[in-house]
Amino acid sequence: MTANGNRRDRREDLLAAAAHRFVECGIRRTTMEDIARQAHAGKATLYRHFANKDAVIDALLEREAERFQRLLERAAAEHETAPDRIEAAFLAGMQFFLAHPVMTRDRDEEPGVLLPRITANGGPLVQRGLALFTSLIEEGVASGSLRRVDPPAAAEVIVRLTLSYFSFPPMHVRVDDPDEARAFAHALVAGGLLARQPG
Repeated sequence: MTANGNRRDRREDLLAAAAHRFVECGIRRTTMEDIARQAHAGKATLYRHFANKDAVIDALLEREAERFQRLLERAAAEHETAPDRIEAAFLAGMQFFLAHPVMTRDRDEEPGVLLPRITANGGPLVQRGLALFTSLIEEGVASGSLRRVDPPAAAEVIVRLTLSYFSFPPMHVRVDDPDEARAFAHALVAGGLLARQPG
């Protein structure tokens, strides 16, 4: 293992410890000392990697954005047509947020901590989601399976839907129910982009 590899692994250990403390105690109540203790590290080690708790949060969101992108890419790759790929990626994105222990705890018990970081100035989760859905929509428009929409604008709608359905309590559409979420994605997310069929 190289020195860089050791440093990367230690950074991952620290981020995992931070995520654990954020779920157990909340982000606001967690201190740098708590994170170091959870990681079985000295405070000096933690501060070598992160200047403060804000830096820890930002790094955690960047790490989760990478995981989010990989999850959506894998879901899309299981399908061949653009509408099916978009539908699968949307469902995977919803599941990512709804099952994420840090984000759901923050939403339910500490609103206003993470969501502004996710949405303000297009945070890493938003940027990766926009890039992926833009690419999928571009493919569909080029193949003729999707309407001739503006791909970045349509991608923004999908990302905004994902965040809004995560952030606000379910009303009519129960996106936490797999069957309802799938029907919604099929009819109104991917379905809303379908090219009109002749006949």
